[in-house]
Amino acid sequence: MEEIKAVFRVSGPDMDEQEMVVGRQGLRVGRGSDNNLVLNNREISRQHLRILWRDDDTYLVEDLNSSNGVWFNEARIPPRVPQELHEGDVLRAGPYIFTFVRLLYATPIVVAPPASAPLERLAPTETRPGFVPGLPYDQSSWLQYLPAIYSDDEFMGRFLLIFESIMNPIIWMIDNFDFYLSPETAPQEWLAWMASWFDLLLLPELPVARQREIVRQLGWLFLRRGTRMGLQRLLELYFDVTPEIIETVPCHFVVRLPLSESKSKLGAEVADRLINSQRPAFASYLLEVT
Repeated sequence: MEEIKAVFRVSGPDMDEQEMVVGRQGLRVGRGSDNNLVLNNREISRQHLRILWRDDDTYLVEDLNSSNGVWFNEARIPPRVPQELHEGDVLRAGPYIFTFVRLLYATPIVVAPPASAPLERLAPTETRPGFVPGLPYDQSSWLQYLPAIYSDDEFMGRFLLIFESIMNPIIWMIDNFDFYLSPETAPQEWLAWMASWFDLLLLPELPVARQREIVRQLGWLFLRRGTRMGLQRLLELYFDVTPEIIETVPCHFVVRLPLSESKSKLGAEVADRLINSQRPAFASYLLEVT
């Protein structure tokens, strides 16, 4: 089944406007530290609202009995009655605005060859093996940049084709370089490279879809590095379960990770590496795996 996600634009006090991607696991918002998105504001209840996914690939919003309510397109919704969301809908919880931007499909994007290549000269791969798709096979399209006297020169056309076949793949890559930097279309080996820019551990053992999800949220994770919220979200992305993080004494915390509920093949050793890489240098911790 094709994976689908929802993109929301979030804005409010003490935060820059940012985009947030919500997958099938949904999103719970509130003032309490056990929420996926913690909003520390007096108008936000401990558990204020949640966004959930339905099997027919639609997203819903539900008011979790909040004190100040959830406003859906300027109308307050009744608590515990999920409302279906559509692109362009606006949610308001206290002073925070959530705009449903779009649905995001995990469909690979295929980059077509440049339109400058004459279509009638494209080499069908099934009938002309050995030719690069998107390149002419009889004469170079670069002839159009030479004086007209060379336009019918068969030797010149084939001679230029040598250089066009070398340069065009490089030109295509430069023209479409943004696809290499997009989490949806970047080659797998680029994902770990981009994560390294933020000093974030990204193991190749993770499913590719999970790696792409982590890269999508690199900025959000980097801004919350060393915080309970950031560590909790990173562990959720790795293991698809919600850990419990408890600060017992100053500069010490306990992470309770229910690996028995996780479908991930990664174990406690990976969780320990993640926690150690994200914890503040002055803090110690204890990992409890259940």
